[in-house]
Amino acid sequence: MSIVDGFEPAVFWKHFYNLTRIPRGSGNEAGVRKYASDFAEKHGFNYKVDKIGNIIIKKPAAPGKESSPSVVLQGHMDMVCEKNRNKVHDFLKDPISLVVEDGWLKADGTTLGADNGVAIAFGLGVLESQEELGPVELLLTVDEETGLTGAFELDPKIVDSRILINLDSEEDGVIYVGCAGGINTEGYIPVEFETAPNNFNEFNIELTGLKGGHSGGEIHLGLGNALTLGSRFLWNASEKFETKLSFIEGGGKHNAIPREFFASIYVDEKDTEAFAKYAESYKEIISEEFKLLEPNLSFTISPVKDKSKEVFSTETAKRILNLMYSIPHGVIKLSGVLEGLVETSTNFARAELLKEGKGVEGSNTTGKTEFFVQTCQRSSSETELHDIADRIRACIDAAGGRFEFKHEYPGWDPNPNSKILEKTKKVYSDLFGTQAEIKAIHAGLECGVIGKKFDSMDMISFGPELSNVHTPGEKIQISTVKKAWNLLFEILKAV
Repeated sequence: MSIVDGFEPAVFWKHFYNLTRIPRGSGNEAGVRKYASDFAEKHGFNYKVDKIGNIIIKKPAAPGKESSPSVVLQGHMDMVCEKNRNKVHDFLKDPISLVVEDGWLKADGTTLGADNGVAIAFGLGVLESQEELGPVELLLTVDEETGLTGAFELDPKIVDSRILINLDSEEDGVIYVGCAGGINTEGYIPVEFETAPNNFNEFNIELTGLKGGHSGGEIHLGLGNALTLGSRFLWNASEKFETKLSFIEGGGKHNAIPREFFASIYVDEKDTEAFAKYAESYKEIISEEFKLLEPNLSFTISPVKDKSKEVFSTETAKRILNLMYSIPHGVIKLSGVLEGLVETSTNFARAELLKEGKGVEGSNTTGKTEFFVQTCQRSSSETELHDIADRIRACIDAAGGRFEFKHEYPGWDPNPNSKILEKTKKVYSDLFGTQAEIKAIHAGLECGVIGKKFDSMDMISFGPELSNVHTPGEKIQISTVKKAWNLLFEILKAV
């Protein structure tokens, strides 16, 4: 027995559970691709794998449905691999531990992979069903989470359909018809070191317990960013006291709002008591500022017994703290067309020291030891996207660093004449007796990239209710899966 036994629809949950047994971080999709190809061979379906590793499975029309238009169901194979710092888990080999709580399925201390295991389970479930449908394709792409690589490198010749249903959305009752474009702006700061000072005490700083979240879907909530809060403390401490910075690191994936920040600094012995009082006052300040949004915020300082032998030079520390404190984070502009939609935002995502070019999340190709910062910009406006990216670039330049723009992708413009949207709206109303919300999303979807590869591709996106994606709090509301399942089948019958 598994934890999902008894959940409906059973075929969806069978595949979803199996996917949680398969490691599938970005760039490590071979296992889930084999799962899909084995499924195709078992059921006698044709499938193709293109050069980049995307897989498409084709199910022919049921008898009498040959004249129906072909529909491609689409999602991605990879997942964001995030875990709590104290959770022992190897994303290259360990299965996801599952927990049911208050009607939600989640993981124990790690991301769940519902983003985008949902699409894989829905797609395989549709192909496995006995419903009499027209021709259906299932397209599963690689490496969506780090750069939409699979969508960019997709061979369009393997796709027959000109109707696409993307299953990578996260709000029950919402049909998405557009998304923002995006770009990552990265900075590399040269570093120098010096011997740790005498007559100084070293302290560890930890800022944890923040909610984090998807940097597109939840950037508007005003949640705490561990990097901005941590650098705010260190920058002000360096203004008040004589300090030396020995370690600094925080954040995670480019598309996740940072939940944790860690640093170590030396403080002159004579200032130890005053520093401790300042730290306590800072804790009170940010706890008050975020008392409603971040009730689990934790900020601590603790003395270090085995002191570091080396610290950043004074000039290097100044460059790092000035850069981190000046990098903007959050909503830059709201849409003037769609109420409540974020038009432009930026996420300060990651900071770490690259030793000989290698870090936990970042890396460089020079082999040099540098300090690395990663940010992620999103916008429905191409000019505003490049403007906010250039502002980050200017911050990096002012700190004496070099920059790189990476993983730029286009937005998806709503199609006012979409036939699949009109059919979906009617199906939704008939099924549930209410109107679906029609929205554009600030997060990136592969629709923007895939749509530009075809002369015409009529597209929508929807899915069940997910929460806290890209964080160890990621979860899926069990009851909404069957609702999305029924909607999907009725749409396929109606085309």
